[in-house]
Amino acid sequence: MRQGLLIGFGSGLVSALAFISAGRGGPILGHLLYFLTPLPPLLAGLGWGWPATVAGALAGTLAVTIVGAPLKGAGYLFAVGMPAVLVAYLAHLSRPSPADLGTREWYPLGRLLAILSLYAGALPVLALPLIGGSYEALRPRIIDQIRAAFSEPGKGPDEQQIEDFADLFVTLAPSAIAVDWLLIMVANLYLAGRIAAVSGRLARPWPDVPALAYPARFPLLLAGALFAGLAPGVLGIAGAGFTGGLLFAQLLAGLALVHFLARRGARWLLWVVYTGLLVPVFTPYAAILVILAGLIEPVLKLKQRLGAPQSPPT
Repeated sequence: MRQGLLIGFGSGLVSALAFISAGRGGPILGHLLYFLTPLPPLLAGLGWGWPATVAGALAGTLAVTIVGAPLKGAGYLFAVGMPAVLVAYLAHLSRPSPADLGTREWYPLGRLLAILSLYAGALPVLALPLIGGSYEALRPRIIDQIRAAFSEPGKGPDEQQIEDFADLFVTLAPSAIAVDWLLIMVANLYLAGRIAAVSGRLARPWPDVPALAYPARFPLLLAGALFAGLAPGVLGIAGAGFTGGLLFAQLLAGLALVHFLARRGARWLLWVVYTGLLVPVFTPYAAILVILAGLIEPVLKLKQRLGAPQSPPT
């Protein structure tokens, strides 16, 4: 236990260092550090349990607060510390299997990702106190950055185009925050799981990722989020955030279906789908098709028909 807490404490300090350095380095190094910030606490949590992640979250939050500012410490706690503890706790949940008492059922990956997508949707609302209470407060900063990028007179967008872009940014910011955070968290969760598995520290079996299945009524939340996104104020921000998080969750479900079909012999699908997602011209259309595949699969039940296990138990 003491070793795990020490490792968790160290992981929090490493993560805090990456979090603070991300805003002070160059564009490439800064983005890389920002992307890898959740990796140390997630690795400590998967390898040494959720108490280690709690120690890391507290150490990282305290370090960011001291070196940076209280608001940055709160940002680290909400964006890195708390979700890392949640992931570590859920990943280690298990119970004896009703079918075979000699084995254990582990918390399903689909439910874990569903909870992460909901947390991603709530994050834009949690971030409101950190940005002045409204995303409208970001508008002057965005306008100044655009003007600075096109400082030469006669070049770049005019004032109306700058205002239009600022309006678009304010509208899409909650969804973009949710998608960006969920992408980073899922990628780091995969990396941490692989590292823990290779080192022999992963306590649970590696999940069957292509057989990913969300709870039965989970897709219905997307309809509610889209409807809430039309409302003004905080409700609209929450709706936009949850829409982004839930759409990305369905993108993951669609990719899982593609890998499942590829495992059944349709390997050409991988080339088609990932080419479409990585080529900028086709990216929006490919993403929409993959999201639709994720939404339709629970209705068609292709995985069950082709031999995948049924939806995880409640």
